[in-house]
Amino acid sequence: MADTLTLPDKLIDIHNHLAADDPVGNRIVGLMDARNVEMTLIMGTNRSNNADVLRAVEAHPDRLAGGVYIDPREGQAAIEQLVRYHGQGVHLVKLFPNRGYFPDEDRFLPVFDRIAGLGMGVLSHCGWLLPSMGVTAAYYSQPGRFEKLARTYGDTVFIMAHMGGIDGFLQTIMLATRAPNVYTDCSPGQGVWVLECAAEMAASIPADKIMWGMDCYYDEAFFDRQRLGLQKAGFASHAQEVYYSNARGLLQKIGALPPAR
Repeated sequence: MADTLTLPDKLIDIHNHLAADDPVGNRIVGLMDARNVEMTLIMGTNRSNNADVLRAVEAHPDRLAGGVYIDPREGQAAIEQLVRYHGQGVHLVKLFPNRGYFPDEDRFLPVFDRIAGLGMGVLSHCGWLLPSMGVTAAYYSQPGRFEKLARTYGDTVFIMAHMGGIDGFLQTIMLATRAPNVYTDCSPGQGVWVLECAAEMAASIPADKIMWGMDCYYDEAFFDRQRLGLQKAGFASHAQEVYYSNARGLLQKIGALPPAR
């Protein structure tokens, strides 16, 4: 029987977004207070406004860190956007390759050159994407498409969201166990699916490479299923790392938090 996973006193949510009715983050911060969440990384998407993310981070600088959504197909415009937001205190780039591109195409190298030069991290959606996001395909976002990038930019943090997705979690395991700069988050719903349905394989991910994220406003069912899934996969003794210290160290590495003393 798996050990019982007890949540630590403080949590950090490494994967979330602003709701349409919460443009400056007041509601999510209130929910964070109720859940003992010290900090949340909020990110723009193709449907939400990067400017709202920046306003929320400015309104709650001790509680919210920001990620700017870009589409590398926009070339120089994408570079200018990430440079502008980095200059305003945003330290991570959010990608949705599902929308029709392979991230490791050579034409995108100038974008990743600039990301690396600025010391920003990268968090990519992986796996199935809701139809509301438009016509998309999961095969564009498989974690294996980041292998060449992770090798090329060895000092850049890459986070494969949702455990790599239902179709890509084995690739996430490969990268997380072999590439020192590749991490994953267990955010719903595919991240929960992996923990529940492939727990024995998920257990092979190093405990210092997996982080907690909700990707929603603390849905009770997902919150509990996620905890039980992490327990099933053998991470009960690493709850402090998964729910807090791994994310804190990563946010420090990319400059979203002051370095450890």
